Amino acid sequence: MGAGPVPGLLLSEMFPSRARAKAMSVCMAVHWMINSLVGLLFLRLLELLGPLVLNTIFATFCLLAVIFVKKNVFETKGKSLQDIEIALLPPV
Repeated sequence: MGAGPVPGLLLSEMFPSRARAKAMSVCMAVHWMINSLVGLLFLRLLELLGPLVLNTIFATFCLLAVIFVKKNVFETKGKSLQDIEIALLPPV
C-alpha cells in the first residue's frame, strides 16, 4: 500500500491535452529522481536517525499527502478529460 502510482494517475488528468505529454514527462522524471534520492539516502538516514524518527518523518509526510489530496483533488470518475480540464481552469 502506498502512493507510488498516484502521480501518474493524477498528472494524466491534470494537464491540458496540448501540453499533457511534455508535462507528464517532466513530472515523472522528477518523481523518479526523488524516488532514487530517497532510495540512496534511506539506509544512511536509518543509521543516523534510527527507525523511530525515520518512520515518524515518513508518517508525517504521508499524513500531509492525505490532507493535501482531501483538500485539493476532486473526484474524476465518470468525467471526460474535457470536463476535467474545464473544472481545473482558473476562474475568469
